[in-house]
Amino acid sequence: MQTTEIEHLSQVLAAFYDATLDPVTWPAALEAACAYLDGAAANIFWQDPVVQSAVIFHSWNDDPEFIESYVSHYVRLNPFFPAITFIDPGVVFSGGDIIPHPEFHRTRFFEEWVQPQGLIDVIGVNLYRFSTSAACFSVRRSRAQGVVDEEMRRRMALIAPHVRRAVMIGREIDRQKSLSTKLGAILDSVTAGAFLVNATGRIDFTNEAGDALLKDGGLLRLRDGSLTAVDPEANHALRASLAATAVGTDVSLGLGSPSILLASRTGERFLAHVLPLSSGARQKASLGYSATAAIFVRRAEIPVVSGVEAIARSHKLTPSEMRVLQAVGTGGSVREIADALGVKSATVKTHLASIFRRTGARRRSDLLRQIASHGNPI
Repeated sequence: MQTTEIEHLSQVLAAFYDATLDPVTWPAALEAACAYLDGAAANIFWQDPVVQSAVIFHSWNDDPEFIESYVSHYVRLNPFFPAITFIDPGVVFSGGDIIPHPEFHRTRFFEEWVQPQGLIDVIGVNLYRFSTSAACFSVRRSRAQGVVDEEMRRRMALIAPHVRRAVMIGREIDRQKSLSTKLGAILDSVTAGAFLVNATGRIDFTNEAGDALLKDGGLLRLRDGSLTAVDPEANHALRASLAATAVGTDVSLGLGSPSILLASRTGERFLAHVLPLSSGARQKASLGYSATAAIFVRRAEIPVVSGVEAIARSHKLTPSEMRVLQAVGTGGSVREIADALGVKSATVKTHLASIFRRTGARRRSDLLRQIASHGNPI
């Protein structure tokens, strides 16, 4: 019997949510995503183009030698950065959205690192953004599969909110805990406020940090024995997410934001993440509880906009111009910048001329002053 798309999607989402409690299964979840998206390889990684550093957290079907060469050398030649770090979390993007394919195919990065692996394109979504870096979920396509098409983009949009939610919750859970550990014991070790609740919000378990949030009463409180957000809009979103967990499928959480914003009376902002406990490893770990969901609440991390990003957005710089502007902040001659970016000196001069024209700067020292005045220096 052929699997329907909704059944296939449910299997993929279940794999990601189960990985929050069993991190060794992340590669299997990425493999499931590739099967659903028609991708050749996938990973979850972090990259900072300022310090030219990258960390691969989880991957499937990546060639270890190419990953090693990327981290040690090609990370600085990737022309998609820093542009990717400026894309808001949750927004699906492809390689062609950032750099036209013909231009990308002329880069050293494509010729020396992408093409030898038989790859042609990439689709991704940022999971987190920081001032100069981003954590990203990416899926690559082979030459045989072709460039990212609308069907792949549609399917990525379906799973992206769930991948973000799974990664956010996975950050909260102690990776050393085994699946044999009761979920209550796992949540006791979590620094975020954690609650086990049923579909109506009735609390089955609260950890120490969660108790503190309830006692404070600025964000959450008990009403008729059920967990309630003080802010009406946040409470509506929380009620909808919890009601969806009663359906018993991960798909029921839908395409909404993976986070519920909670604002206190003093202006502090927190995020709540809802993990359904409907199946697989999550259901096994929650035995002994009537809960249908685990809720994690933590103070929101607000990314600071860097000076480079502010200038790039304000003057509509191209991704290639963003790279050159980023490199200007590190100093060095035109030739040194060209060597660092893997392009010709003439290319750097062309991009600099365009940046000067767009920003009104006359020399690189003017650009440095603009970077400093628009936010954190680089």
